Amino acid sequence: MAAPDRPLVQVLSPRTWGEFGNYLAATRFSRALRSAIDAEVTLLEAEPILPWIGEAGAEIRTISLESPDAVVRNQRYMALMDRLQTRFPEGFEADPTAAQRADLEPLARHLRESAPDVVVGTKGFVARLCVAAVRLAGTSTRVVSHVTNPGLLQLPLHRSRYPDLTLVGFPRAKEHLLATAGGDPERVQVVGPLVAQHDLRDFMTSGTAVSEAGPWGGDSGPDRPRVIVFSNRGGDTYPELVRRLADHHPDIDLVFVGYGDPELARRTAAVGRPHWRFHSVLGQTEYFDYIRRASRSRYGLLVSKAGPNTTLEAAYFGIPVLMLESGLPMEQWVPGLIHEEGLGHACATPEELFRTADDWLTRPSVIEVHKKAAVSFAASVLDQDAVTARIKAALQPLLDAR
Repeated sequence: MAAPDRPLVQVLSPRTWGEFGNYLAATRFSRALRSAIDAEVTLLEAEPILPWIGEAGAEIRTISLESPDAVVRNQRYMALMDRLQTRFPEGFEADPTAAQRADLEPLARHLRESAPDVVVGTKGFVARLCVAAVRLAGTSTRVVSHVTNPGLLQLPLHRSRYPDLTLVGFPRAKEHLLATAGGDPERVQVVGPLVAQHDLRDFMTSGTAVSEAGPWGGDSGPDRPRVIVFSNRGGDTYPELVRRLADHHPDIDLVFVGYGDPELARRTAAVGRPHWRFHSVLGQTEYFDYIRRASRSRYGLLVSKAGPNTTLEAAYFGIPVLMLESGLPMEQWVPGLIHEEGLGHACATPEELFRTADDWLTRPSVIEVHKKAAVSFAASVLDQDAVTARIKAALQPLLDAR
């Protein structure tokens, strides 16, 4: 138990909303706080406190897995967001209805009993719920909204003027939030984006590879393309990509990760090459060996869906990206970032992904150009010590005023 004079900070994050990226971002943020401020920092899952958050997360998972294409995925996801927005409309935080108070009572009880000085929501919606729950609990807890993905601010569900502090990664996110939700500009601080770095170890637990060949088939030197294909609920697009690469570019080095899907990994291994590697889970040492080797190659490349955390993580390590747009509205800003900064290419369709991969591996000098851009972007934008220092500077006044 923390000493009475140490501030208590709780980071509240849904694990099921976005699965890989969101809770990973919350983990990284919690560790940044522990390194920056003198406080007891605890990371908590939202679902045990508010089970209906998990029910919505399960629906998000179904939408991601079962939608036939990006258009349908977008429609289904927006329908869910609209239902939640109707249930918790703009401004509800200031005066919750009886039904909303009933929905929030478990969270209010948690805050009343644990009495944190600061609670951080890593989704704007969670921060909104915390604002209302603090009012119901009658505590002096200050509420911080940490925007892990600026694309979420396109959705009214995640926008609010009421948190005591909102942390965003990019200036445009602050401008958009103030233009759409209003509020005090001093309570919205641009701190820069955090990337997971080695904190990926919490999500890549030890597992057995389908193929037993050595990583990348041995240390093949900087001129051999090294491709990481990461499929997180990616369907059949990525196995088909691997099949085409096996037919047309058999000499590259490739590792495929079908995250949490052993059957997908086995099925993809069947169409790959013997010296390639196929996983559904990875040990941290092996994963970072792949990352390290890919970054050392002039032609290292990550292929995945256009998620913000995956894109920033790749850029941090100096690896260009070839991404497939997901159709999810909170990720629609990512292709613009990729193209504006030269980090790689985002494709609207699987066929564009297949065609671009073939073109790049036929002319790998294109990959090298994007690698130089990624290294430059990482140096100027992704300095994690500077980001952590800005987070401390923004949060410290709330702790000092307790």
